[in-house]
Amino acid sequence: MIAFLNGRIDSIDDNYIYIDCNGIGYRVMMSASDLNDIGNIGENVRIYTHFHVTENEMSLYGFVSKKSKELFEMLISVNGIGPKAGIAILSELTPDELMKALITGDSKAICAAKGVGKKIAERAILELGNIIDASKIINSNSTRIESAYDSDVIMALEALGYSRRESTEALNSVDYVEGMSEEDLLKECLKVMI
Repeated sequence: MIAFLNGRIDSIDDNYIYIDCNGIGYRVMMSASDLNDIGNIGENVRIYTHFHVTENEMSLYGFVSKKSKELFEMLISVNGIGPKAGIAILSELTPDELMKALITGDSKAICAAKGVGKKIAERAILELGNIIDASKIINSNSTRIESAYDSDVIMALEALGYSRRESTEALNSVDYVEGMSEEDLLKECLKVMI
């Protein structure tokens, strides 16, 4: 019904962004990662939306990218995953991380989202893992081979105050050279982020 909103950011709180679209204010629930990336109060933005209607409530969910919206709609098609759980999953995992977890069967990564248990994660993997196109998981440097150091580097960056999303994006943008040490990989990530 409402495909997207173009407007000015009026305010942002823990779970919602309030958008002024020509004098009409919309309250839109967004993932924590999208809220971090959306911009500042007073800026104009475009948000892709999903309008969700139940017997008791009408809600608007927003996304910075079409890819996030598509993944959200796939998630909520799974029995047991409602919109709030879908947003929680997208708050914990980037779209590429979520697609990778679904394809590889990594229920632990999906369970890291608040309120998502192992059975629900496994059901999502079972129902969605085969329909996600693995070729859509493209990092900015598609030739980079994941090293055993990746999770340690991401944890180190998070300890320095960067978000998981920022850390993952930095790691994906580094030109990986075989045999690169964990320390070298961390230094390269920091160069990208500074």
